[in-house]
Amino acid sequence: MRDSVPWMGGVDERILERLADDGDATAWEIAFDVLGRVSQSQVSDRCAVLADAELVERHERKVSDDRVETYWSISTWGEQFLSADVDPSLDVPIPKPRPPHATRPGKWAGF
Repeated sequence: MRDSVPWMGGVDERILERLADDGDATAWEIAFDVLGRVSQSQVSDRCAVLADAELVERHERKVSDDRVETYWSISTWGEQFLSADVDPSLDVPIPKPRPPHATRPGKWAGF
């Protein structure tokens, strides 16, 4: 039995299980296969967090000259988490800084 990990969301384990069972997939394919109301953007966001924790790996493949498709695969660490051999609560992903377009200038924030 796996322990609950505070930083993991409810869909994270289902993403890991889907990748372990069916192999590499895009966010759209994972969202389609995972039960419940899960959007492609939510899966992409959660996969990025899982990648920061080294539970999944991000890959890109060229689809055409100007288009690249991102797909995800489960890592060895992720497989060990699913088999309850490791405790990912010891490896908390560090949040990324907000992008410049999502932060307020200092004059608006009162600095």
